[in-house]
Amino acid sequence: MSPTSRELLMQQFRTTNFIGLAMIGSVFLYAGLVLGINHGLIPVKIPRTLPADTANIVKYILLFVSILHYFIIKFFQKVAGKAANRLPAGAILTFALSEAVGVYGLVLFLLSGNANDFFIFMAVSLFYFYIFYPKYTDWERLWKKNEFE
Repeated sequence: MSPTSRELLMQQFRTTNFIGLAMIGSVFLYAGLVLGINHGLIPVKIPRTLPADTANIVKYILLFVSILHYFIIKFFQKVAGKAANRLPAGAILTFALSEAVGVYGLVLFLLSGNANDFFIFMAVSLFYFYIFYPKYTDWERLWKKNEFE
């Protein structure tokens, strides 16, 4: 790998890493909002209109969709891994799908008022960030592989 291409790869990875860390931070920001609203520190005038049984149905539907995110992320990582120039786009798509799970929990909390539901989705979201977060060594290996093909 030439020094120029190594620098380019490192720059792309750093930029992508910064975006990923910001998106992880947003999930924690949602947690702060949920705690603030739940403890009355942030006044919100959103009526909790979802009955408990409907909220449970919505929760399980969103959990199913969240599980589908796992397979969608795996698919896009496989596609992005075939070409080194797709690595940043694949990583950002992975971040977006991982964060979306946390957004599902936030929306469910705002509709039902149950903070525990949010924290379930937050845990799944952070788990996805953890297992799918890109590693520089993987990017470098794919870059080298594509350079010699």
